[in-house]
Amino acid sequence: MISVLDRCRERSDRDRIALPLLNSFRALLNSSDARSVFLDSANALQSVAATLDLQNSRCKIVTLEILSALCVFSDQSHGEVIRALTDVSPLLGERKRFQKLVDDLHRPRSSDRESERVRTAVMSLINAILKSGISEHSLEFRLHLRYELLMLGVQDVIDRLRDSHGSALQDHFDLFEMMRQEDEMEMSSNVDSGSSSPVDFENPAGMAEALTTKLNNTVALPHFISLLQHMLMIPGDEKHIHLWRLFDMLLQQLSLQTTMGQMSTEVEPSLVQIDIDQALSRLKTQNDYEMLEKELAEANEELEMERKRVIELENRISDLQDDAFSRISDFSSSPSDPCHSPTPTILSTSTSSLPQVRPPACGPPPPPPTAAQLRSGSISALNVPQKNVPKPPATLRTLNWNVLPLNKIKTTIWEKMDDEKVYKNLDLEELAENFVAGKGHKDNDTESIYGTLQRKMRTDTLVSVIDSQRSQNCTIMLSKLKLTNKEIRTAMLTMDEKGKIPKDMIEQMLKYVPTRDEMTLLKEAVEKYKSPAVLAIADRFLLEVGQIPRYEQRLKCLHIMRTYKERVEELLPCINSVTKASTSVSSNKKLKQLFAIILAIGNYLNYGKKAGNASGFAVTSLNAVAGVKNAVRCDRNLMHYVVGLVDQKYPELLRMQREMSGVFEAARCSRPEMEQELRLIEASLRVVFTELRAQEKILEEEELEMKENLENNNEEGETKLKRRRTVKGDKFIPIVKVFVNEARMQFKEMEKIHAEMNSKFFDCARYFAADAPGCSPDDFFGIFAKFLNTIAECQQQLWDERDEIERVKKQTMARKVFAKKGRGRRQQRNSDQDFEKLISALQSGEIFSEDLCRLRSSFRVTPRKKILVQ
Repeated sequence: MISVLDRCRERSDRDRIALPLLNSFRALLNSSDARSVFLDSANALQSVAATLDLQNSRCKIVTLEILSALCVFSDQSHGEVIRALTDVSPLLGERKRFQKLVDDLHRPRSSDRESERVRTAVMSLINAILKSGISEHSLEFRLHLRYELLMLGVQDVIDRLRDSHGSALQDHFDLFEMMRQEDEMEMSSNVDSGSSSPVDFENPAGMAEALTTKLNNTVALPHFISLLQHMLMIPGDEKHIHLWRLFDMLLQQLSLQTTMGQMSTEVEPSLVQIDIDQALSRLKTQNDYEMLEKELAEANEELEMERKRVIELENRISDLQDDAFSRISDFSSSPSDPCHSPTPTILSTSTSSLPQVRPPACGPPPPPPTAAQLRSGSISALNVPQKNVPKPPATLRTLNWNVLPLNKIKTTIWEKMDDEKVYKNLDLEELAENFVAGKGHKDNDTESIYGTLQRKMRTDTLVSVIDSQRSQNCTIMLSKLKLTNKEIRTAMLTMDEKGKIPKDMIEQMLKYVPTRDEMTLLKEAVEKYKSPAVLAIADRFLLEVGQIPRYEQRLKCLHIMRTYKERVEELLPCINSVTKASTSVSSNKKLKQLFAIILAIGNYLNYGKKAGNASGFAVTSLNAVAGVKNAVRCDRNLMHYVVGLVDQKYPELLRMQREMSGVFEAARCSRPEMEQELRLIEASLRVVFTELRAQEKILEEEELEMKENLENNNEEGETKLKRRRTVKGDKFIPIVKVFVNEARMQFKEMEKIHAEMNSKFFDCARYFAADAPGCSPDDFFGIFAKFLNTIAECQQQLWDERDEIERVKKQTMARKVFAKKGRGRRQQRNSDQDFEKLISALQSGEIFSEDLCRLRSSFRVTPRKKILVQ
């Protein structure tokens, strides 16, 4: 059977062959001996799991039921199912394991009923994987499996499908989300987040904050910060998405080996081969090396500090020696000390013939050089006379100047300079206190304070001649604009071709166009103070923009050019939606058949009455169908009957809802509003075109006058014309001309599409016997939108009622299976019970009823924020 099942996947009629084989496996698994043989087989479970690739819904449902039922029997079978889904992942063409399950949960089938059955089977398997076997005892195991499913987008699918199916599927959705909340709360309690509120596992900022608190005051915090710093440098575009996936795989593999050990391969296959023990050993060796290197650096730093202390001590000793030498020199250099004569030399020859030699007279010896002079090596300093300078009480700061030698003092201002008398007028104690060595101060404090006062004085003396409230509001607008007056002037002359001025700021600038009276006052202020620098910020702005040629007209044209594309993009979809809806509604054959059914039922109900024997009805009467109440059940009406009849007899008519989905968009479009917007766009283009012609006429007149002045050699007129001529860098004409040409062509195309829309809409309205000239799309298609919504609501109510009946039947059967309360859940799973009844209990959710009741008493399902999944 296994080999036949494997081979049938290669055939075109594989669905027809696989279904009876899967049913046979399902029947054999009712026996405990058959289950043992099936689980012991090397390829049996993998072959069954591989049939998830089949498109037939019945085959897929049987496969999912077999796998989910095996999950709840034992830890061994639970692990075998996960391993089988892992092994067949490459055969199914999955990018990630469990991707096929999420795809089946997301993909709709040929009918809503069939889609719900497949989705219920998928959620049964997912909940069985997360609630049974090893997952039941290990929080880490559950979290790894659930995060793997969340990365595939299972939460987004659940949020989209919620409240759109029967109660059984809703129970599975509730169980998945409530188990997730319970696990996340348990995980939050294990993480010391430092806050009473639980960690938000969907908020990156919340998780980063919790992780920061957990790692605070630990040796791991610097590495976490470094990890975030390096991740900030990596782009998040599609080109680098593979790098982020690599980080994800590495971290998953490391966390799996850390928390799960040998069971990590059962959670997820090892995509990257990493031996965490060997990695930790190498990292420990590196950490020891870094510690030794740090100690060596500290020792070197201490050695350097000791060297600096030695140098300082040597300097102090040298200074003390210099002072002592100076004092000794002062005592030994008295002017009264005699100069000893040299000892005369006694010659062996006769002295009578030689003249007597007397020793020369010598004056007092010069004073010994000071320590500073000895260190500088200045020989000329020995002959410099000593100044009578008072001794300071402490070492003062150094004045680094160049001393003039004595031979350069003569005939200069320094000659006969009596500077020693100055000390009598100085407070030497204050001088020493202010310039004692070792005390630092900021040399530029006075300058900074003076500059601040000057700036404050300049701010206070600025002149404003416009209204104070208008000036304040204009200043606030300029602070948001964040452009200088020069940049604003350049942008206006070039019609903001670089897009520096935001669109909303152009609207604000239109409120602050200088008037003639304001320009007069501003010019008078400039003439009075001889400079525009004295003007306040708003006044200076109004003066600058007031000098731009035709500033107000330019600004209006710029606003029209910047908003034109947005207005067209808002109008075109509305026109296209009405055109599309008109075509789909008027050409829909299913709608025509449904109208025939409603007409027949209405004539039957109105038989013999004034409203009977009708040949047709107005579209406004569609919503009156739901107003006919059911005589047997107060919660039912005629629309429920029509929908039930169509579901049983004409099921293909219900596809009409998808084919006519465009009416919902068209129901929001008003024809008068579209026509009004079209005329406003046309008027704005006319304003731009008129200003373009005016600018071109001014330019032509200036060029003509310039030519006449050149011919008549009128230098005075030429000078005036140059002052009045359009300023340099003005690009209004070329830029606006290009815009006008393109906008006209686009507007003509839009008018053509609008005319086509009116034609098709009027044809559609006339097709349904509506007043075409006085009808608007929002009213006309609003009737169909409400009608389709009513059909969908009635259809869902009927399906819910059928599902509830089927659910009650399954619960009754499941209670018979699990009637004995004395046995635990594990004994119920391992017993030789009916496999079919266990599958029914899984599909109905009865097997998880105890957990669901417990969780519902503690949690309430709330809409979740969407998780971005790559």
